[in-house]
Amino acid sequence: MAEVFDQDIRAVARTLMVAKAVCGAAMARLVVLGDPEARQLAEVFGAARDLQPETPPVALVTGRVDRGVPREIPVVHVHGTGTLQAYAMFPDDGPSSFQEELPGRVAAFFEQYVWPHRELIGPSAERVAWQAKSGYQVRSDTERRQLRNYGCARLGLDPGLPTVAVFGHEPGEDTELFETAAQFATSDESANWLFADPVGSAHARMKYVGGALSTNILWSMTDVAVTFGDVDLPAFGIPVIQAGWSEGAECGATHVPRSPSDLRQLLEEAIARHAKGDTILGPEQRERARLWLWMRHCGTDVPTQLLPHWAHGDDYARVLAVNLRYVERDGDPLFGAVHRMWERRDPLLTRFDFRYPAGLSTTLIPARSTR
Repeated sequence: MAEVFDQDIRAVARTLMVAKAVCGAAMARLVVLGDPEARQLAEVFGAARDLQPETPPVALVTGRVDRGVPREIPVVHVHGTGTLQAYAMFPDDGPSSFQEELPGRVAAFFEQYVWPHRELIGPSAERVAWQAKSGYQVRSDTERRQLRNYGCARLGLDPGLPTVAVFGHEPGEDTELFETAAQFATSDESANWLFADPVGSAHARMKYVGGALSTNILWSMTDVAVTFGDVDLPAFGIPVIQAGWSEGAECGATHVPRSPSDLRQLLEEAIARHAKGDTILGPEQRERARLWLWMRHCGTDVPTQLLPHWAHGDDYARVLAVNLRYVERDGDPLFGAVHRMWERRDPLLTRFDFRYPAGLSTTLIPARSTR
């Protein structure tokens, strides 16, 4: 069964395509719940005209998932802004939710199939990191210091103190940890504090910046980040205390506090170590961060000729119509990837077969020679 209640045709099309592939892997009938326009498009993907799924359905494929709701059937969450990405939860040991189970299962996959091949993946991870850094145009430490000094002067902050940036918080989520960070900042004047969310400025070194700072200035000023989801900063040498949920939270790239006291302790350590010229970001953490960045941008972004890239935007519908009319699905990588995920009960859709390292070595593009 597929749920397609999105208004964006890009989200609808990719959810239907994954649902079609899951039905093939599970030998099930495709039933689609959604508005009339979505169901009309679903018929192109072979959906049944009736709206009566099996009881219970073999699986649920959706673009929107309630992370906290335990499920008794497999759930595939289609997401991303590349070609096609998906996370999956298989409740083989009883009802389970994305919130409780997925980060641990993703981390187990990462430890078993990605981290052991870090030397093989490394050059590709460096290339992906370079591409992901395109929004940050600082080319040297000198430029970073200049931008840092400019940003501090603009906000009336001391460039000699460590700067902690707090951002990515969603209202109503992780409230206790966000309030803990704000309270800590209120009582701490040994660092500069930048908040992307409205907070009271208890002292001159605590600032609400919203979206007023460019990526170049924000990254140049940030010595430690407190975030509430996945970010790329550890891959570029900026330590992150992740106070919110994400699929890759357990992969070892960030520091994850389990309680307000953990968060306070991490903040104290990060500020104290930075004041001594040290950092809480270890070399292994940075390497893990680059591998996880590569996974999100490449390793789990499955190419398919059947679906246009998300970046087609307003032209997506026209390109989709052309693809569906002229591209044959036989041999398309998407169907093989979905079958592999379904059969192995993997927690995420992957571009590569990570259980076959020899094949992985032949499909990764070698790093360009520097000679």
